[in-house]
Amino acid sequence: MNAHADKMALFAEVVDAGSFTSAARKLGMPKSSVSERISQLENHLELRLLNRSTRKISLTWAGEQYLEQCREVLILLRQSEQKIQEIKDRVQGEIRITAAGRFVEIILPKLLADFQRDHPEVSFDVIVNDAALDLVANRFDIAFRTGEKLRDSNLISYQLGENRKLLVASKQYLARNPIRSLNDLTTAQTIVHPGYREWHFSSNRTKKTIRPTYAIQANSMILARNICAQNGGVSVLAEELVRHSTGEDRLVHILPEWEVTPNKLFIVYPSRKFNSPAFKAFIDFVIREHS
Repeated sequence: MNAHADKMALFAEVVDAGSFTSAARKLGMPKSSVSERISQLENHLELRLLNRSTRKISLTWAGEQYLEQCREVLILLRQSEQKIQEIKDRVQGEIRITAAGRFVEIILPKLLADFQRDHPEVSFDVIVNDAALDLVANRFDIAFRTGEKLRDSNLISYQLGENRKLLVASKQYLARNPIRSLNDLTTAQTIVHPGYREWHFSSNRTKKTIRPTYAIQANSMILARNICAQNGGVSVLAEELVRHSTGEDRLVHILPEWEVTPNKLFIVYPSRKFNSPAFKAFIDFVIREHS
């Protein structure tokens, strides 16, 4: 917006009032301030807009043309402010989200469906990417991320909980390739997520890390689960995914005495200030559902 928009509005007020004195009285400003700002506008335009006398003002030809444009700009400004007020008054609009595939596959579907039942005027644009995309550069409102800590200290983050993981395989695979200890994982056929190449385990006070030589690397947890269900090997999967395996696809929790170290789950966004009602409502909803 032109930096002189406020002076354009003042110019229109002066013309409507018929004098600097009347305009100043109406606006509650010193007459000298009104006159000075109109002079600044004329200096900026390098054209005289008003003919001045002791008591009266009149428009120059250039002033007449400029006044017409000023009124159109002021109408657009009022319409813009009305539109913004509508946005502020209603839970509506689009929210852009980026999230890792494993979160999108497990948790996000229910969150979006449940939220939109109460707020049908809110739409979502979801980009699935395991990389930590720049929220500001890519115009994202919200990111869901997992890990121990976040790298960008300029972002606002809230820990929603932990993503519990299980070491699993199918019954048929285990019948052919029994896993009796963590050491057996070094020779097992494993399916590994590229963001989780090391598997961290704990039992009582004992901790152990396994870096398996994978048979398959896949950046989709659902694909890893389905490979396991097809007797393709051993993987570490989110507990929610394992719960959804049923019947012939049912997976077995291996070595339950060893707990897989869970990932922390965060909701992340650029700023607490001047967010839309839709954004605020969704953030509150997510935190309420996962606190």
